[in-house]
Amino acid sequence: MEREFYYSKDGTKVMVVAPIGELKSIIDRMNRFKYKYNHMLVIGNGFDLNLGLSTSYRNFVESCIFKRMYVKRIQEKRNQEKATPSLIDYLYGKKFYDRWYDIEHALLEYVSRKPDGSFVNNVEEDKEEFELVCEALVKYLVSLFNTGNDLKQSNEMEKSSAGQLLKVFSSERNIIYSFNYTPIRLIINAVISHYSSDPIRVHGEIEEKTIFKGNIEDNSIILGIETNNLNEIAPNYTFLLKSNNPIYKSTCIASDLLKTEHVIFFGHSLNEMDFGYFKEYFGVLTSNTDKNRKLTIITKDKDSRVTLLDNLRKSNISVRDLFAHTNVEIILTDDIGKDKTESDSLFKELLEDIKKKQYE
Repeated sequence: MEREFYYSKDGTKVMVVAPIGELKSIIDRMNRFKYKYNHMLVIGNGFDLNLGLSTSYRNFVESCIFKRMYVKRIQEKRNQEKATPSLIDYLYGKKFYDRWYDIEHALLEYVSRKPDGSFVNNVEEDKEEFELVCEALVKYLVSLFNTGNDLKQSNEMEKSSAGQLLKVFSSERNIIYSFNYTPIRLIINAVISHYSSDPIRVHGEIEEKTIFKGNIEDNSIILGIETNNLNEIAPNYTFLLKSNNPIYKSTCIASDLLKTEHVIFFGHSLNEMDFGYFKEYFGVLTSNTDKNRKLTIITKDKDSRVTLLDNLRKSNISVRDLFAHTNVEIILTDDIGKDKTESDSLFKELLEDIKKKQYE
């Protein structure tokens, strides 16, 4: 017989006596008590795209809604004696140069100081245009849910990899954090009939009443930039900082990540703009070995895999140490559904693991 001491869920030290052959399974179960959640799903824009929603920033900037706003501003400036390029001009122009178009990165570039420290843009005009961009983005996202093809849209969502994952994610021991503006509860209801608790929206979301009633002014989304070095941006542009937005709220994402046994990132690029939320978590993954802790990253293809890993390196995370200390799996959605691909096998195993843990 083996005799070992472990800590139970309430922190009490307990003694376990069991045959050697059974001890390992008992230890594994007890180790899980230190985790609050079995699984955490962290979703970014790639999740919505996988569902079949045209939610990329490029989709938005190339939409009629953005173009009408852009043309209207040009017409208004015709009467100005010294019309200068402004925020909307810059955002529209960037689409011709950036392959991976990202409005938030474009905003950060726009307000960055010039090499000589100067900055000549019109702050008040840019503040007004930023509000117009936020309003236009809400209108665009609302339009995606007012297509008149709700049933078809629901069926496509259910068949997608993102939809399949949502269907097995309803346990109270699982939690969802969304970095998207789309109404995640509406999406969940289109895929499954029951979910134990509301997902946590880190940067707000368009509300269901806006989709059904069109109350654009009632919405709460947090578009913008984030940096800890104010010297990087021009004076008086801190209104663009997400954390300065009046509707910005606290979440427990940093601590919840550490309290989760298996974290799944789906469609999140882990870029430097949002990496502050994940910094502590990845610091633990690269410096502590825990065989029970697992990380799964779901991304589109080989190119996005490289971009994502490079984003981690830019945030001073050693990818080599990450793989050396943690059980890491990367799944490519382009390969899901294809026979004899690693991603297809890993995704099926992931779904089975989540379903199995619901009953433990």
